[in-house]
Amino acid sequence: MAGRTSIIIQGTAWGVQETKNGKRFLRVSVSPGYRDRNGNWVSQPEQNYSVWPTGYVNLNPVFDQITQLRQNQDQFVDVTIVGEVNGFNGYQTKQGELAASCNVNASAVAITNVRQKGGGQSQGYGAQGGYQQSQPPASDPWANGGSDPEF
Repeated sequence: MAGRTSIIIQGTAWGVQETKNGKRFLRVSVSPGYRDRNGNWVSQPEQNYSVWPTGYVNLNPVFDQITQLRQNQDQFVDVTIVGEVNGFNGYQTKQGELAASCNVNASAVAITNVRQKGGGQSQGYGAQGGYQQSQPPASDPWANGGSDPEF
Protein backbone atom coordinates (compact mmCIF):
# COMPACT_ATOMS: atom_id res chain seq x y z
CA MET A 1 0.00 0.00 0.00
CA ALA A 2 1.40 3.37 -1.00
CA GLY A 3 1.82 6.05 1.64
CA ARG A 4 -0.17 9.25 1.40
CA THR A 5 1.59 12.53 0.84
CA SER A 6 0.54 15.77 2.50
CA ILE A 7 0.55 18.91 0.40
CA ILE A 8 0.24 22.60 1.15
CA ILE A 9 -1.77 24.70 -1.30
CA GLN A 10 -1.84 28.50 -1.39
CA GLY A 11 -4.54 29.86 -3.67
CA THR A 12 -7.77 31.80 -4.13
CA ALA A 13 -11.00 30.51 -2.58
CA TRP A 14 -13.95 31.06 -4.93
CA GLY A 15 -16.63 29.81 -2.61
CA VAL A 16 -18.22 26.92 -0.77
CA GLN A 17 -20.54 24.49 -2.52
CA GLU A 18 -22.79 21.79 -1.15
CA THR A 19 -23.53 18.40 -2.68
CA LYS A 20 -27.05 16.97 -2.90
CA ASN A 21 -26.49 15.02 0.31
CA GLY A 22 -25.25 18.06 2.27
CA LYS A 23 -21.46 17.65 2.11
CA ARG A 24 -19.69 20.99 1.82
CA PHE A 25 -16.49 21.65 -0.07
CA LEU A 26 -14.37 24.66 -0.96
CA ARG A 27 -13.47 25.61 -4.53
CA VAL A 28 -9.87 26.88 -4.78
CA SER A 29 -7.71 27.85 -7.74
CA VAL A 30 -3.96 28.29 -7.87
CA SER A 31 -2.03 30.22 -10.51
CA PRO A 32 1.46 28.80 -10.07
CA GLY A 33 4.57 30.22 -11.63
CA TYR A 34 8.14 31.20 -11.01
CA ARG A 35 10.60 34.02 -11.59
CA ASP A 36 13.05 33.47 -14.43
CA ARG A 37 16.72 34.54 -14.43
CA ASN A 38 15.72 38.08 -15.42
CA GLY A 39 13.19 38.37 -12.61
CA ASN A 40 10.17 38.11 -14.91
CA TRP A 41 7.10 36.22 -13.70
CA VAL A 42 6.43 33.08 -15.79
CA SER A 43 2.90 31.76 -15.34
CA GLN A 44 2.08 28.07 -15.37
CA PRO A 45 -1.36 26.59 -16.19
CA GLU A 46 -3.98 27.28 -13.53
CA GLN A 47 -4.83 24.43 -11.17
CA ASN A 48 -8.28 23.91 -9.62
CA TYR A 49 -8.96 22.10 -6.37
CA SER A 50 -12.09 20.86 -4.62
CA VAL A 51 -11.21 20.88 -0.92
CA TRP A 52 -13.13 18.49 1.35
CA PRO A 53 -12.85 18.10 5.14
CA THR A 54 -10.95 14.96 6.04
CA GLY A 55 -12.25 12.55 8.67
CA TYR A 56 -13.92 14.32 11.54
CA VAL A 57 -12.23 17.67 10.95
CA ASN A 58 -14.79 20.50 11.24
CA LEU A 59 -14.05 23.11 8.59
CA ASN A 60 -17.54 24.67 8.78
CA PRO A 61 -16.39 27.79 10.71
CA VAL A 62 -13.77 28.71 8.07
CA PHE A 63 -16.16 27.70 5.24
CA ASP A 64 -18.78 30.05 6.75
CA GLN A 65 -16.25 32.88 7.00
CA ILE A 66 -15.17 32.41 3.36
CA THR A 67 -18.83 32.39 2.26
CA GLN A 68 -19.42 35.64 4.13
CA LEU A 69 -16.31 37.32 2.66
CA ARG A 70 -17.18 36.17 -0.88
CA GLN A 71 -20.65 37.76 -0.71
CA ASN A 72 -18.81 40.88 -1.87
CA GLN A 73 -17.81 39.76 -5.38
CA ASP A 74 -15.04 42.38 -5.45
CA GLN A 75 -13.19 40.60 -2.64
CA PHE A 76 -10.73 37.79 -3.26
CA VAL A 77 -9.99 35.43 -0.39
CA ASP A 78 -6.53 33.86 -0.27
CA VAL A 79 -6.24 30.59 1.62
CA THR A 80 -3.61 28.10 2.70
CA ILE A 81 -4.68 24.45 2.83
CA VAL A 82 -2.97 21.42 4.35
CA GLY A 83 -4.25 18.11 3.08
CA GLU A 84 -3.83 15.03 0.93
CA VAL A 85 -4.60 14.59 -2.77
CA ASN A 86 -7.55 12.25 -3.24
CA GLY A 87 -8.04 12.09 -7.01
CA PHE A 88 -8.32 14.05 -10.23
CA ASN A 89 -11.29 14.87 -12.47
CA GLY A 90 -10.83 15.75 -16.12
CA TYR A 91 -13.45 17.88 -17.87
CA GLN A 92 -13.95 20.16 -20.85
CA THR A 93 -14.75 23.84 -20.43
CA LYS A 94 -17.49 25.60 -22.40
CA GLN A 95 -14.68 27.02 -24.54
CA GLY A 96 -13.65 23.46 -25.43
CA GLU A 97 -10.41 23.51 -23.45
CA LEU A 98 -9.38 20.45 -21.50
CA ALA A 99 -9.01 21.09 -17.79
CA ALA A 100 -8.60 19.15 -14.58
CA SER A 101 -9.57 19.61 -10.99
CA CYS A 102 -8.07 17.83 -8.06
CA ASN A 103 -9.83 16.61 -4.92
CA VAL A 104 -8.01 17.34 -1.66
CA ASN A 105 -8.93 15.99 1.77
CA ALA A 106 -8.00 18.91 4.02
CA SER A 107 -7.00 18.72 7.66
CA ALA A 108 -6.65 22.53 7.88
CA VAL A 109 -7.78 25.61 5.95
CA ALA A 110 -6.63 29.11 6.91
CA ILE A 111 -7.58 32.48 5.43
CA THR A 112 -4.29 34.27 4.78
CA ASN A 113 -5.44 37.45 3.02
CA VAL A 114 -8.47 39.29 1.66
CA ARG A 115 -7.81 41.40 -1.45
CA GLN A 116 -9.99 43.88 -3.30
CA LYS A 117 -10.55 43.42 -7.05
CA GLY A 118 -8.16 45.64 -8.98
CA GLY A 119 -5.38 45.41 -6.39
CA GLY A 120 -7.01 47.42 -3.61
CA GLN A 121 -5.76 47.34 -0.05
CA SER A 122 -5.75 43.96 1.62
CA GLN A 123 -7.17 43.33 5.05
CA GLY A 124 -4.06 41.44 6.14
CA TYR A 125 -5.06 38.04 7.48
CA GLY A 126 -1.97 36.67 9.19
CA ALA A 127 1.35 35.79 7.60
CA GLN A 128 1.54 35.38 3.87
CA GLY A 129 4.96 33.84 3.43
CA GLY A 130 6.13 34.03 -0.17
CA TYR A 131 2.64 33.99 -1.63
CA GLN A 132 2.63 37.60 -2.84
CA GLN A 133 4.49 36.60 -6.02
CA SER A 134 1.51 34.57 -7.20
CA GLN A 135 -0.81 36.19 -9.71
CA PRO A 136 -4.54 36.07 -8.90
CA PRO A 137 -6.70 34.18 -11.41
CA ALA A 138 -8.58 36.33 -13.89
CA SER A 139 -11.96 34.85 -13.05
CA ASP A 140 -13.74 32.08 -11.21
CA PRO A 141 -12.73 28.89 -13.06
CA TRP A 142 -15.93 27.14 -11.96
CA ALA A 143 -18.13 29.80 -13.56
CA ASN A 144 -17.36 28.62 -17.11
CA GLY A 145 -18.56 25.05 -17.04
CA GLY A 146 -16.18 23.21 -14.75
CA SER A 147 -18.05 20.53 -12.91
CA ASP A 148 -17.55 18.76 -9.64
CA PRO A 149 -18.54 15.22 -8.77
CA GLU A 150 -22.02 14.53 -7.47
CA PHE A 151 -22.10 12.45 -4.33
